Amino acid sequence: MKTKGNTEIKNSERTIAVIGGKLQGTEVCYLARHAGIRTILIDIDPHAPASGICDAFICGDVIGEDTDVLQALKNADMVLPAMENDAVLEKLAELQAREGYRLAFDMDAYRISSSKRRSDELFHRLGVPSPRYYPEGMFPYFAKDDTGSGSHGSVRLDSPEQMNDYLKTAPEGAVIQEYIEGPSYSIEIIGSPGNYRTYEITQIHVDGGYDCNLVTVPCDELTPQMKEDFKAEAVKIAEEMELKGIMDFEVILHDGKMKMLEIDARIPSQTPAAVLRATGMNELEDLYDVFCTGGFRTQTRPASEYAAYEQYLYTDGRIESLGEHIMTEGGVLRLEDGFCGSDEAQTDWPGSEHHVVGGRQEYRVAFINSAKTRGELDKKREEAAKCLQNIQKHKTED
Repeated sequence: MKTKGNTEIKNSERTIAVIGGKLQGTEVCYLARHAGIRTILIDIDPHAPASGICDAFICGDVIGEDTDVLQALKNADMVLPAMENDAVLEKLAELQAREGYRLAFDMDAYRISSSKRRSDELFHRLGVPSPRYYPEGMFPYFAKDDTGSGSHGSVRLDSPEQMNDYLKTAPEGAVIQEYIEGPSYSIEIIGSPGNYRTYEITQIHVDGGYDCNLVTVPCDELTPQMKEDFKAEAVKIAEEMELKGIMDFEVILHDGKMKMLEIDARIPSQTPAAVLRATGMNELEDLYDVFCTGGFRTQTRPASEYAAYEQYLYTDGRIESLGEHIMTEGGVLRLEDGFCGSDEAQTDWPGSEHHVVGGRQEYRVAFINSAKTRGELDKKREEAAKCLQNIQKHKTED
């Protein structure tokens, strides 16, 4: 077991123990920096991406009950799981019952949201519109694993022949639903029964593998009524689940109607950072208050700026805009203001370390930008991307 940084907790500091240092852990540590909350990251991987953004890092095993891990869990104001490993989550619940620390995670809600079928059963019971299951509806269809979030294992099926081939090797319990064309949107909700808060709606843009490569906010193309309806559906689902904590919802807009795609009762990645840049509202700070101070202490605020969160991958002289999975496949990340003219960036680009994967040079960066108008934001995004192209051009010439 290795530790990095100072894990001693001062009484005056708000401190959380973050379990998991990949996408969600990076998001938590980023939000914590902006909230002035100290983070102790715990991960079994000594090179966890978020270990370069947290305040202190413990490379240790939760399931094995490493001494430093148990001490950090007991000393923190709250423990926040930032991953979806069922064995670790069950162990954290067991340790919480034994040690009595605050666990900022709703296991009951997670068990529902982590299964696409259980989630859809909930939608149908509440009358929430969602895509129909095969063989209802018509081609194309979209297939994915029943458990897990994101795009892993997802495939589009455009014909009966493709469907037959897929069914021959489909994983047990695979979910096959109508593929509905249209823009995707997401919203977070935090709170407990009778006291929920929703946040600014974000638009989800995806790459060729259906993984989110860009988040934008606010969503001017949605009418005020569409926004209110989306928020109302989120609250209705949270109340039915008796959610205690945080959950995010994703819908697709098709023919003027929103259909619920999925819910996830855990802290998301990408969208909270974009919401923070656009509104100043920090979802981690609100989550901390719900669990540690008894309720919300901040005020809700609408978007005052346009914001975007997007990832790029450099591979042997080529720059690509790709989904968030790339951020877990490289070196330790650092947070850098002004990288390539952006407001902020999470990156392993040299300056941090020279990272080589399979003999190839690979670097990745997530840009976080905001501006007063969408035009100004688009210009800032274009200039940051152009800067990456210039960097790779010079590298190629060298």
